[in-house]
Amino acid sequence: MSAPVVLLDACTLVPIRLTSCLLSLAEAGLIAPLWSDEILDEVERNLPKLKGMTHERATQRVAAMREAFDDEASVDGYQELIPRLSCDPKDRHVLAAAVHGGADVLLTFNVKDFPPESTESFALSVEHPDSFLASLLVEQRDRVLEVLREDALRNRRPPTTVAEYFAGLAATVPTFATLANDAASLGDEDESPVPALVAADEDDALAAYGVPGDITNPAQVTLLWWLALLERDPAVHHLTYDPSAWGDYEWAREHLEGRAPASRVIPLVDAPEQVAVMRFVPEPSAVAQAFAAFRTSVTFLTLVRVPDGTWRVWGLGPGILSAREILD
Repeated sequence: MSAPVVLLDACTLVPIRLTSCLLSLAEAGLIAPLWSDEILDEVERNLPKLKGMTHERATQRVAAMREAFDDEASVDGYQELIPRLSCDPKDRHVLAAAVHGGADVLLTFNVKDFPPESTESFALSVEHPDSFLASLLVEQRDRVLEVLREDALRNRRPPTTVAEYFAGLAATVPTFATLANDAASLGDEDESPVPALVAADEDDALAAYGVPGDITNPAQVTLLWWLALLERDPAVHHLTYDPSAWGDYEWAREHLEGRAPASRVIPLVDAPEQVAVMRFVPEPSAVAQAFAAFRTSVTFLTLVRVPDGTWRVWGLGPGILSAREILD
């Protein structure tokens, strides 16, 4: 499998931990990075806005990036493309560099600045770093984890554990950070970060959710909430953190139609005692259990622990938020 060619927008190269992650993956040959002088100049201008980052250190950091990757990564000669482009004017140089450089992916936090009609004539996709890295984790789990474990070991001031490394990534790529930390904690267990579901014995599957009625267990809360949701049982309100935010819950029922929860809770890497997620994936039968298989569509149910030690359902969506976004 050839590495995807990825144009790194300036916004992906400013957060220090994310940059270290991306460039470690590039060094290992898991992605082939691209950038331009304009992009790196923007990075150098914006780095001093970070706490503790001086102009001198910003210059040194960008110079080190150039020295390590510029021969393969630097794109020029793209300026004549700019007048033909229709994305946000301030980002046309980014898309032009991606097209001219033959990128498969334009990686940016500003996905909305590149609407589909502005890129549909080019053979590239515009992706958010969180979804891109989560997909790479699914496709090459063992290699990605090996590379990032090594990157964590390089942090010596102070020394960083693998969990601390991924917790540091949660501010920018929370879905990837939590799924990668969870996958790393499983060791050699054969479970995909994005599992498929297969039919399982009903008693065994239900037992995986813990003691019935135990709402100090987020897996049991997930099961109880889901069943109450499907049955339009008022108990769903008592298991929801803020029922007023869910309206009549009809959108949630529609969203989860044909899906079932995986059997294992995943704690958020940046607040493992306070926030957790459960994955809902397409169900082949009324009761299902997660196993390693093919990549499939996932919806994440977020749960928070309340002061009395019990759990409540907080949110539902296609990704995972950082703990700060949830708890603040």
